[in-house]
Amino acid sequence: MDREEVIVNWLETRGVDEPWHMAPLFASVGADEAWFEQCESIVGSDALGAALPWTSSTIKAAQLLSELTDTTNRITNLIEAAKSYTQMDRSELQRADIHDGIQSTLVMLSARGIEVEFDFDQDIPAFDAYAAALNQVWTNLIDNAIDAMHGEGTLRLATHRDGDCVIVDITDSGPGMPAEVQARVFEPFYTTKDVGKGTGLGLDISRRIVVERHHGEISFDSKPGETTAHVRLPIPR
Repeated sequence: MDREEVIVNWLETRGVDEPWHMAPLFASVGADEAWFEQCESIVGSDALGAALPWTSSTIKAAQLLSELTDTTNRITNLIEAAKSYTQMDRSELQRADIHDGIQSTLVMLSARGIEVEFDFDQDIPAFDAYAAALNQVWTNLIDNAIDAMHGEGTLRLATHRDGDCVIVDITDSGPGMPAEVQARVFEPFYTTKDVGKGTGLGLDISRRIVVERHHGEISFDSKPGETTAHVRLPIPR
């Protein structure tokens, strides 16, 4: 705002029409009084009234093009993430990269305001799994973790291999779960969320997918400032 005011004052003293329209654009790219004086020395005082509006329009066009490019890239990435998340046009049981599923889930949830840390074991191989179902597990666990932090905190996503199993740890920096809540987290229809925000079925469904469909295990460790969901998935031979 200070830069805009300086620019407006400088343009007004040179008799440039409607300087308040151009000032925000020039300020956004870092133009200052020295820059305008250099322009004046190049084009001359009489040409400023034509040169500066043309320059302002060029800056605006460049900014719009940059925003369009950024938006196009975001849409492309979101479409790719959606395809990966839903496993479109793929068989139900398939060879899946567990990290791709977690990453696409994170994109779909858009954890704004949350710092995300990754600690992935890149040596974990792709293995046969119900990928779309596992993405539902990651959705429930990550969404619960984000909700527990109330829009700010650190979400840590880690994977490592333990023998013939893959371990996925999803950790949030929220206040933690009391022992009585932790004992009931897998009960159908049990929820600590406000009315209308939770069905109480997310963790029950996740348990069924992990335990019954993948013959794995799911559990929680919790203390104030750190709650971790542990998912153990056997790697089929």
